[in-house]
Amino acid sequence: MKRIISITAAIAICAVMLCSCGNQTLKATYTFGEDGNKSQITLNEDGTFEFVFSPSSSYLGIGKFTKEGDRLTLETSDGKYHYVFRITEEGLVYDDEASSGMHWFGDFSDGSLFENNK
Repeated sequence: MKRIISITAAIAICAVMLCSCGNQTLKATYTFGEDGNKSQITLNEDGTFEFVFSPSSSYLGIGKFTKEGDRLTLETSDGKYHYVFRITEEGLVYDDEASSGMHWFGDFSDGSLFENNK
């Protein structure tokens, strides 16, 4: 009986650890575009993000991100905009139809791949 309790406790601890690191695994900087007009997304360990759309834009997207399956959603802190991506092994693929559509001079469009800067 003690062994069953020990095994159950170990499984529960592992499950809690895996669930709590869901956003940590995404912690990185992702980029799209050329040096002249590069868009950049930084995902932080605490679940926040910064989205630099273009060097030409004065708008900086900041807020919180959520991950559900292979879908990443960035919600700006002002509540006005959201940006949706599909998470792949190569990086983040932008979903324009599911997003707010404001690109703030960024050259990205539906299907654009934001690559992880590892």
